[in-house]
Amino acid sequence: MEDMMEDLDCTPVEKVTFATRFFRAAASNWWHGTKEYMVTNEVEMNWENFSRLFMGQYVPDSFTF
Repeated sequence: MEDMMEDLDCTPVEKVTFATRFFRAAASNWWHGTKEYMVTNEVEMNWENFSRLFMGQYVPDSFTF
């Protein structure tokens, strides 16, 4: 997905918006809470911050790239 967004020249904010449109159920609930947290705590809404938070929630520490 990230490669596709690069090909489309998406901005960091557009990447987050595009990716989160696919979330359903628990992932959607997680995103709404996380988005509120980011706004409240003035965390910049960009792909880097989103990826860090998403990986922290859904990718186990034992997984390596």
